[in-house]
Amino acid sequence: MNPSVISFFSALACSVIFAPIVAVIARWLGVVDRPDGQRKLHARIVPLTGGPTVLISLFVGLSATLWLHPTLLPTYADIRFLVSLGVAGSLIVALGILDDKIGLRGRQKLFGQFLAALIMIPSGIAIRKIQVFGIPIEFGDFSAIVTVFWILGAINALNLIDGVDGLASTIGIVLSLSVAGVTVILGGRDDGLIISLALAGALSGFLIFNFPPARMFLGDSGSMLIGLVVGCVALKCSIKQYTVIALVMPTAIWAIPIFDVAMAIVRRRLTGRSIFNTDRGHLHHCLVRQGHSGSRVLLVVGSLCGLTGLGAVAAAWFDKEMIAVLGVATALAILVATRSFGAAELTLLTNRVRRFAGSLFRRTQGIRPVLHDEEVQLHGKQEWHQLWQTLTEFADRFEMEAVELLVNIPSVGEEYHASWRSTSKVEQHDAWRSEIPLIIDGQRVGHIKVLGVCGNGSICEWMSDLIGGLRPFETQLIELIGEVHEKYALPKSPSSTKSGSLQLPQQATA
Repeated sequence: MNPSVISFFSALACSVIFAPIVAVIARWLGVVDRPDGQRKLHARIVPLTGGPTVLISLFVGLSATLWLHPTLLPTYADIRFLVSLGVAGSLIVALGILDDKIGLRGRQKLFGQFLAALIMIPSGIAIRKIQVFGIPIEFGDFSAIVTVFWILGAINALNLIDGVDGLASTIGIVLSLSVAGVTVILGGRDDGLIISLALAGALSGFLIFNFPPARMFLGDSGSMLIGLVVGCVALKCSIKQYTVIALVMPTAIWAIPIFDVAMAIVRRRLTGRSIFNTDRGHLHHCLVRQGHSGSRVLLVVGSLCGLTGLGAVAAAWFDKEMIAVLGVATALAILVATRSFGAAELTLLTNRVRRFAGSLFRRTQGIRPVLHDEEVQLHGKQEWHQLWQTLTEFADRFEMEAVELLVNIPSVGEEYHASWRSTSKVEQHDAWRSEIPLIIDGQRVGHIKVLGVCGNGSICEWMSDLIGGLRPFETQLIELIGEVHEKYALPKSPSSTKSGSLQLPQQATA
């Protein structure tokens, strides 16, 4: 029997058999996903079984294939890659289970992912030299660093996009089959072919339980494992003549997850948050807010990934990398042009670039000219403009140097960001700055950041006037949040003793 067939169907059968067993163990160990009413909106507790199920199925699929075809991996390098991937995959699954169980900090997860990436460096996929449109680029002593960054990006791309039932499984299947297609066309690499097909089979079996409404979730262990395997195999299968990696094709295959991660970084960094913060601004969240059901989200995102994957396959077939680029450009243009995803983030980025460019040439005019006053409705339809107008009037009245507003209510998909700045004649060390969290009904709904200088006279009286000046803003914020509660029928926190309040800082930081 053909090794590819054995690999795919043995992994699929194993996944179907083992998933319910792993689910029982996961419930017993407490490795489950509990709804929280904020980001996790599913109705019941769901076991997180993806990582162990997919890993076991991969081992079974590959073992069955190699048992029936023992000469399939003729070289030591092929065996070394397989062993390295097995060790790194086991580490990633263990890390994911630990995160699913107790919740790890972002830097802790990143350290574990870094160790897994390091394990893959001696496996033969180190990016020492790449070829982009026929132009060779050598990395020399930096090859290990570049390879680690690629693997880290692949792991987190799938991890971040996993937010709708069956989505990461569907994307994993499409990416795996795309890698398999490129592998066949580029002339072999039997290890990469059977690994990618085994992964596709394992995910196909798991999708039976993961399809919406899901009875089991992949969890961090499953989504990170998919990213690791597909990311590493995509590199190995893109190596030409065992020396140069044609990076355009694996990048094209990963284009949609990469774009999602890139927009998340832009959105969080340019709105003053850590890139490790979670939100509901990913591609799948945007599609759900536009009225797409769970199965339609899988169809839309799967089709976009299929388009970029087919572009990579066609580029390999015709040996023209521009075909892959056109496939990626078409998929991303569809998302941005229809305002399905990415348009707001690109607006934020454009504003920041334009602001920086303008600061190089702008002349000072007037006593307190406004350098910029920008607002972006990232997600949702609530009218936050009036709230922002009240805040900028406050900033101007108290001669602030800068003010920034972020409203973020993930449970209803509302996200709004605005920033205002006047020309500053004050040295940074003479200015004070503070971040004020906005807490309504016991829940944080955003923050405001202010930068300014102290007025003349008593500092206590000046601070008292400053805080009093925020009262109209507080009242208006409570009213708007109340409208959101009524519109979406959100329950109020029983621990809340007030209808709303601003958590004002105990002291400003100089």
